[in-house]
Amino acid sequence: MFSRLALASVNRRLGRRSFSVLSEIRGFQDGCVSSQKIDTLTQNLLDEIMARPLEQPIFVQAVKEVITSLKPLFQRHPIYLEALPTICTPERSHLFQVPWVDDEGIQRINHGYRVQFNQALGPYKGGLRFHPTVDLSVIKFLAFEQTFKNALTGLPLGSAKGGSDFDPKGRSNREVYKFCRAFMTQ
Repeated sequence: MFSRLALASVNRRLGRRSFSVLSEIRGFQDGCVSSQKIDTLTQNLLDEIMARPLEQPIFVQAVKEVITSLKPLFQRHPIYLEALPTICTPERSHLFQVPWVDDEGIQRINHGYRVQFNQALGPYKGGLRFHPTVDLSVIKFLAFEQTFKNALTGLPLGSAKGGSDFDPKGRSNREVYKFCRAFMTQ
């Protein structure tokens, strides 16, 4: 169980800005919050998240689903609402170009992404996805999901994910190698 002091310490250490909705839950006792109040608080938090300049529908949908599924927990233990900004806000998002040369000597450029969500429990851990449909919203969603996967292992791991819109299908092993090497040096 996280105490208010522990959550405040994590947010302060990570340099998190406070969400205005958090001031509304200070002082609530466990089990003393109506479902209507929880609905209002979670909707206000979602509104704050969506007020940011996002074009990331997959990520926003995932956050909505998690918050909706956790409403019964928030009703019994409103202190956990304080963890939502930390869970729903990445610490870092890196967008970069990946220049590489194919087997025919043609210069190619793909887009690369790395989203680091949370290292409160330990170092970032996550995988890579190479697929033509990958964009920032997909990687942000996968890193958000990785937070819960890593927490469930019981190991002290944070969460992150990376990827690119590179399509390895139809590429030679040498081209995949060249792309991966270029991706890793960015």
